[in-house]
Amino acid sequence: MTKKPLVNNAKKALNQMKIEMAGELGIESEHVNGANKTSYEAGVRGGNVGGMMSKKLVELGEQELIREYNSKK
Repeated sequence: MTKKPLVNNAKKALNQMKIEMAGELGIESEHVNGANKTSYEAGVRGGNVGGMMSKKLVELGEQELIREYNSKK
């Protein structure tokens, strides 16, 4: 599995989403980008952000599928 986004322009949007999710969790932005923290802290904090991003991306995908399905009726 690759860590690269499938769409080249998606990287900026994904980074913005990461910062927004971290803000919702009360994580300061300097901790989001990996600066000045241990690998343990990165895993603990990053896991929360990553999980939240995954849920949001699945939700957005489901909404898009529903829109496509309804437009074909």
